[in-house]
Amino acid sequence: MTKTPVPVTIISGYLGSGKTTLVNRLLKGDHGKKITVMVNDFGDVNIDADLIVQRNQQVMELSNGCVCCSLQGDLVVQLQALFQGDTEMDHVLIEASGVSQPGRIASVFGYPQFRETARLDAVVTLVDAANVNTLPPASSGLVRSQIEAADIVLLTKADLMAPSDIDALREDWLFPDLPALNVVNGDIPADVLLGFHRDADPKSPVTAGDHSDIFTATSWSSTKPISLEAFRATMKTISHQVFRAKGFLNCVEHPHSRVLYQKVGSRETFDLDGSWQGVAETRIVAIGEHLDQNDTDLLGTLDHCHA
Repeated sequence: MTKTPVPVTIISGYLGSGKTTLVNRLLKGDHGKKITVMVNDFGDVNIDADLIVQRNQQVMELSNGCVCCSLQGDLVVQLQALFQGDTEMDHVLIEASGVSQPGRIASVFGYPQFRETARLDAVVTLVDAANVNTLPPASSGLVRSQIEAADIVLLTKADLMAPSDIDALREDWLFPDLPALNVVNGDIPADVLLGFHRDADPKSPVTAGDHSDIFTATSWSSTKPISLEAFRATMKTISHQVFRAKGFLNCVEHPHSRVLYQKVGSRETFDLDGSWQGVAETRIVAIGEHLDQNDTDLLGTLDHCHA
């Protein structure tokens, strides 16, 4: 019996725009769909995979790099294995890296090998309404390319903005006929995003230059407990070089719980995230522009945070 092509939704958006929060909401939603998630993170530690709530769904990790750039061949191989396998699924979500161009990922679904097994349902681009106007030019260009590839845009952190500022943002960044919704904490009905039924063929890739030489990730890990106070102080000294950082902290102040750390721009959050499963280990990934030109061991300063 011929299988019905599985709908695929690409979740895109710049660093810290709320993609993982949205995916978690969709997985936990009461929609009755069996969702398979493909997660890719930029950097050598797949922190985003740790943040996904599986809910008996299959989380597939791609190895280092962006789905749409260095690993596009690997993406094709994994998609073929997925769609030719026995996994029961009603929908596939691909959470793209924050520095990826979703148009390139979307173009994969125009390949002959996927015409009978998968169909592109929608490209959803998240835009951080609170920070998008503060981005440097290279980052702004990437965000615009992500918006151009979108079928629908979600303006996240809209609760931090005045209505007049949201209106101005829409006028400056969005096309008049592009659907856009204000979203807080990924709270949007699954039916809005799952079953979008994109009418057109995958759009042509939008080229905004090779971003692999713009965005660089550096990471740091340690099994030794750290001081939370020392960590806060150290991150302040390097915050001007880092736009996005995230990870789990093994702090002496909270010996029985891991601490989820996230940084977007100047905003930082520290949240208790349950007990450790296995070895307690601090793992941090930081992403910025041209970090390798400044200091290839940027997070090495965290060695001074050991308690």
